[in-house]
Amino acid sequence: REMTRFPGICIMQIDVVDSLDIFVSRLEKGLLDGLKYLVPFHYPDMYCRKKLWKKRLPDTLPKKSLDYSELARLSDELNTTQIGNAVYRSAAQAALKDENSRFVTMADLRSAIEKERQR
Repeated sequence: REMTRFPGICIMQIDVVDSLDIFVSRLEKGLLDGLKYLVPFHYPDMYCRKKLWKKRLPDTLPKKSLDYSELARLSDELNTTQIGNAVYRSAAQAALKDENSRFVTMADLRSAIEKERQR
């Protein structure tokens, strides 16, 4: 209800599993009247996912033998937040390893991707 009185610009981001139409049908009428634009964002394609993995796994992060094309393939239907979560999860897992093997591996990332799918 407070949003209907807000004089500025408000951007809402949601993860819509089914469809934008279902989400919109569940909104309160007053809120829906205040929305000017509804912009759906689709899951990143293979090319974008590969770029996301490269960007989210910086050079400063200790890693070993990563295959970005394979990561892009494995992360089909993950959004940008989920890919970031997988990187964070795999980096945390790597930090808990013995000092000599403290780097992110494909196995760490595969495991993190699967855990993101299960959330």
